Formats: sequence, structure tokens, C-alpha cells
Amino acid sequence: MKKTKLILLFALFSGICLAQKKTSCINFTSKDWKTFGSEITEFDSILTTYIPKGTGIGYLDGFDFQNGTIECDLYSPSNKAYLGLVFRITSLTNFENIYFQPHTSGKWDAVQYDPIFNGSATWQLYNGTAYQAVANIPVREWFHVKIQVIGDSAKVYLNNHPKQVLSVKLKHDYSSGSIGVFSYHPAYFANLKVTKSDTVLSLKPEPTPPSNKAYISGWLISEPYNNYDFNLEKPFLNDSIVSKWHKINTEENYLMNLNRHFTFSKSKNTVLAKVIINSKKPQKKKLYVGYSDKIKIYLNNNSLFTGDNSFHESDKFEDRGYVLDKHQMTELPLQAGKNELILEISEKKFGWGFIAQLENLKGIEIIHP
Repeated sequence: MKKTKLILLFALFSGICLAQKKTSCINFTSKDWKTFGSEITEFDSILTTYIPKGTGIGYLDGFDFQNGTIECDLYSPSNKAYLGLVFRITSLTNFENIYFQPHTSGKWDAVQYDPIFNGSATWQLYNGTAYQAVANIPVREWFHVKIQVIGDSAKVYLNNHPKQVLSVKLKHDYSSGSIGVFSYHPAYFANLKVTKSDTVLSLKPEPTPPSNKAYISGWLISEPYNNYDFNLEKPFLNDSIVSKWHKINTEENYLMNLNRHFTFSKSKNTVLAKVIINSKKPQKKKLYVGYSDKIKIYLNNNSLFTGDNSFHESDKFEDRGYVLDKHQMTELPLQAGKNELILEISEKKFGWGFIAQLENLKGIEIIHP
């Protein structure tokens, strides 16, 4: 009896509601199974969802999943593919996505967490061991995937091995939605099943206050406009561009995910990010930035630095266009009093964002919006 009370108290204070679990085997021939760029076919004597080329998705319409376990068998007929499972689909432009790369089997990005925000992939923003993992992903051979989802985390298991290959903190918070399959390049999916726990987490934790105040954690962000190649000089002097600013805070790791807040397009590929630095005296301070794809840095209307960190088709880590902490350094010649720092960030694909940190706060103050 005491043990039961302790469990209930833990559930109450952690925002967990205890629930019965129910397993559903997904029927690909059901009217609720929706396919976009995919089809239903038989392969290897198994009924499958098949994505023949390009990008495709299949999902179960009207299915509400927040927490539980998703399992599926995956098969890549070609050496290069990005095949995986999608879940908590709130729309076809916003969902969680974990995929597997047979062409990078055994390398750092064989397993990739790639949350989709407003129709954009974001794997350049979410990189490193917190979001990517080494694993052996076969070609022309079935492999089994299990993803356990609870709250803001997901654990990935391969081929019924008891040890997880990846554990990630999900970026769509505690959203709920449909589940499905996804691939870029041909792929087969079979035996999709879901063990669903009804709404488990209802309370979101309070945001963690910044622990390293040298990172710039709050910005004024403009509406998106077209300036991918920075042909427009000093866009912050254009009234039509700066007519509206948004106060936006970074994520816990000080990353600004612009895809979370804006819908990227060819004509809306660039934003301005502005903050004020108050300096007690004229001095120079180092500014460290990571960004994707391109950046232009202005201080007090003067251009200081222009950089390009776009994706390149390469096996090298440094060519992937990842947003990395302290990837680039430039020196800010601060004047006494208020200094206006503006970053211009443009994007083409795979993740739109940046991270910025000053070397220290000696003699200066960051005035967050």
C-alpha cells in the first residue's frame, strides 16, 4: 500500500498520469493510412509502405500519439538513403524525425535526430553526440527499429539490442500527433506497430535561466526577407525590413533556431538579429559565433565580417555546415556607451540558426530585449 502511494505521489508531482498501454499494429491498407510520395506494395513477401524516389512520407491520419513505443522494420535497397520514423506529427510541416543512413554506417551520423520545423529540416542545428550516433545500418537487409518516447525525450534501439544507440531531448516539447515513416531516396517499411500510453506528461518544466551570461540569449529578430547573397547592403536601414521586430530567446544551449519561428522560402531566406552592448569605455571584445548558412556581422552600422558555412557534399565533418559553438571569431571595437550589434543570417537548406558568445562581460553589459 505504501509503495502504491509513493508511485502516485511521484506521478502527481512530476506531471505524470499513470495509464494503461495498448499496442496497435498499423494496417497500411487502412483508409486512414495516408501516403505522399509513397505507395503500398508487397516486397519480400511482406506488405510494405514503399518510397520509390525523392522524399516521401506515410502516416496514420487521426492517430494521437504522445508517449509510448514505436517499432518498425526498415529496408534500404540503395546504398544511399535517409529512412526513418516520424512521430508527434501536428502537421505535415511540424514533427519529430529520427532517421538512419546506410551510406554513413559506422560513422558519427549513421543515426540522426532531425526535427522538422515549419517544413524545414534542422540537422545542421542539432548535431553532435546529443543528436547523432554511430551505428551499423545495413543495405539490402531488413533491420528493426524501436523508439521509446516519453515527455521530452526519445531513446532509439536497433535490432532488439537492449542498449540504446541514441537518447535525445526532443525539440517539439510535449506535443502529440500522428506517427508514420519517412525517407529521402528509396526505402521499404513493414510491421509498424505502436504501444501507446495515453497522455503521460502534462506539466512542462520551467525554463532554465542562462548559466553562462556571456552567451547572448535574447535577441530582436526581424521578419524574413530576400538577401541570401547579401547583395543588399545595410538592410537594417530599410524601413520595410525593420518595420517589425520579434523578441525571441534562444534555446537552453543558447542556440537560436530560426526555423522554429519562421517559414523559410526562396524569397524569405534572411533575417536580422539585433542586441545592444553597453560598454563602460572604448575597448575590443571577441565575439564567437556559429551559424548556418551565411552570416554578416555589423557593429554600429559598420560591416565587420562576412562568412559562409553552407553544406557541401563531402565526407568531412567540417564541410557539413553544422552550427558549432565558437566556430568563428571576430573582434568588436566597442565605443563607450551603447553599441548596436546586428547579425544578418541567411539560409538555403538543412537548418537556419546561430549561436553567439562574447569572450567575457568585463566592463560591458548585454542589454537583452
